[in-house]
Amino acid sequence: MPIDGPTLRLFLLSGFVWQLCWSSYWTLFFVRVVVDVGLDPLELLLLGTTKEVTILLVEIPTGVVADIRSRRLSVIIAFVMCGAAVVGAGIAPTFGWLVLTQIVWSAGTTFRSGAETAWFTDEVGSVDVVDRVLPRRGRIEAVGSVVGLLAMSALAAVAGLTAAMIVIGAILIAFGFVLVAQMPETGFERHEASATVRARSLLGEGLAAARRPGLRVLLIAAIMAGFASEAVDRLHVARLDEIGLQDGSIDPALLIGLSAVLTSLGAIAILWFARARLAGRGLVDALTVLHLVTGIGVLVLARAELLTLALAGFIAQGMTRSVSRTVTVAWTNHFTVSSNRLK
Repeated sequence: MPIDGPTLRLFLLSGFVWQLCWSSYWTLFFVRVVVDVGLDPLELLLLGTTKEVTILLVEIPTGVVADIRSRRLSVIIAFVMCGAAVVGAGIAPTFGWLVLTQIVWSAGTTFRSGAETAWFTDEVGSVDVVDRVLPRRGRIEAVGSVVGLLAMSALAAVAGLTAAMIVIGAILIAFGFVLVAQMPETGFERHEASATVRARSLLGEGLAAARRPGLRVLLIAAIMAGFASEAVDRLHVARLDEIGLQDGSIDPALLIGLSAVLTSLGAIAILWFARARLAGRGLVDALTVLHLVTGIGVLVLARAELLTLALAGFIAQGMTRSVSRTVTVAWTNHFTVSSNRLK
């Protein structure tokens, strides 16, 4: 299949739309829950716990849907569910309602996890093509982040955080219906086993994959990075608020949004200049350097008492974490089979 075919264009567009909405949603979400709703650090961490526990509980059942029914259907469900969750998060008035939106969002993302890259691999019929496309998609996703953050941060500054989040959710839902009309599925081979049997098989495949030398190292790195990132993900706005986020003349949503834009631009630059090294042994070296820089950025964010310096740490760690996601997907996709690839 030609590498510039319609399936590739849809795969790239899907990444662009998802990242546009994902980056702007999470940027504005934490500004809203800190500035508008007034959640304290414990409540912020509990939101994160809810998200991670939900993903842990439903990842395999939703993966069964992708393997037994349809990867196309799984991706469509993800966009619609996550869109509804973003709209809910924009209007939720209390901590309890926000917890519910996190459950819906997290469950929705697991429908997309694994299914989208596996769908694309099945359609093009070549892992080598996917390996070459993923860095390109990473650059397009970073562009999506810039577009979304600029547009939605400006909208939030003018019309409010709630209005901006409703728009983000509407875009996700609308794109889900675009996929209904445009997304093919010709290369998918449906598993004939029952849902229960497939769930057990999927768990076994995952455990077997995790024992492979290449993936075992990645699993350890991912677990460590995941533990470390939780505090940053949940508390970065609260930390910036401690040292003067609301004291300046710039709207907090706009300031955080502009910082996230710089993060995305930095990720684009890294992916562009390092693209030749993001393959084979270069993936290991790249992930090592990225995690090192991420740790330094987090330390600056945690210890700096000057807002501009803390923002610099926030931007640095955000850039390297964004690139790390692309490296992790490429690494995983290289060592796994179609049934258990990451997105």
